[in-house]
Amino acid sequence: MKKNSFLIALSLMMMPFISFNQNQNSDLSEHIYQLPFEKGKKVWVMQGYNGTFSHKNKYALDFRLRKGKKIYAARGGVVSKVVQHHNEGGPRKKYLSKGNHVIINHGDGTYGAYWHLMLDGSLVKKGDKVKTGDAIAKSGSTGYSSMAHLHFMVFKYSSKGYRETFPTKFYTSKGVMELKSYRSYRHPKNQ
Repeated sequence: MKKNSFLIALSLMMMPFISFNQNQNSDLSEHIYQLPFEKGKKVWVMQGYNGTFSHKNKYALDFRLRKGKKIYAARGGVVSKVVQHHNEGGPRKKYLSKGNHVIINHGDGTYGAYWHLMLDGSLVKKGDKVKTGDAIAKSGSTGYSSMAHLHFMVFKYSSKGYRETFPTKFYTSKGVMELKSYRSYRHPKNQ
């Protein structure tokens, strides 16, 4: 009996570290992501899912990071796009197309997008393979942005080619959770 209990407990502890290939019929929001900032740090979520400023009908998160802070891959994959030549931004829609960004293809039909990077702020190039937790960029305020921060979202392409975002869960110092606006979250040191 003790051996069976031990095996069940061990299996439950290992579940977050096992990756499953997801097909188009699975729930894409089941993957657990790592927070995209430095281990041990606590960061404020300025705007969460379906926010009133720029996240209407979007599952996206804005992490308050000062300009030049390193951004880390929330999930591994292959870098599919890098834009880092813009040097302007502001809280007006005329800046929508001016946001520097990195997009990572996770290999299961989903992509992680990291926006508002500083000028020449990418630490990776298209085609690079990155692992979860690798440094990939530096934060900034390019594009449609009121201050330096990281806009992060996970999306897939619909059959018509449109980006569809969906909610994600993260490992935090208080366990696995979906993040909310106007709260701080600490990146666990052991993740």
